[in-house]
Amino acid sequence: MAWARARPDIDGRRIGLWGASQAGWVMPKVAARDAGLRFVIAVAPAIDWQRQGRYNLLAELRRDGASDEERAAALHRRETTLRLLRSGASVEEYRDAMRNAEGSRNREASGSDEGMTADRWQFIAKNYTSDASADLRAMRGTPVLLVLGGHDTNVDIAETERTYRAILPPGTLEVRKFPDATHSLVRHDIERSETALTLTALFAPRALFADGVLTGQRRFLERL
Repeated sequence: MAWARARPDIDGRRIGLWGASQAGWVMPKVAARDAGLRFVIAVAPAIDWQRQGRYNLLAELRRDGASDEERAAALHRRETTLRLLRSGASVEEYRDAMRNAEGSRNREASGSDEGMTADRWQFIAKNYTSDASADLRAMRGTPVLLVLGGHDTNVDIAETERTYRAILPPGTLEVRKFPDATHSLVRHDIERSETALTLTALFAPRALFADGVLTGQRRFLERL
């Protein structure tokens, strides 16, 4: 933003942020520090890292028809991961624990033991206690458009909307919900089919999004 504001061809008074998912922890921090930020468009942002991870895990288990035994095993592995994070364990200790754990493979959103790299583990260790609430309170009234999809298995959109409405002043917040959209705002019927997803992306990319997604964001910006 500092680079953009220094350019004569950019109006520094009209710079804002657009971000999705994990950007929900980043954009409030930026807005809290930069009083000149014009707007924030937050697409399916999470609030609390640990609650988001549990929601995502259970949503995926339901989607895939997991048994009660598989659900219990996955939750056990998740609690093991959190215990290791709280104790400051290394990635090697994490891998050993996951290899020894009973039950199904780890379905936690933070990544499975098979693909867990040292860098990824370090990233999780630094961020697993993240909660956007305090930064949202410090945003100084920046106009916010909150965009949510009804078929979101990654983020608990009910919690996100409830938290944003409770913290942000009503005059600064606009919420737009799209019942047919997924976490990425793609139409649910398209995302379920790999063939439809590929063909639509190639030949009609704007049609990927649920009806009104792009129009709603444009109208929000036009009113600023």
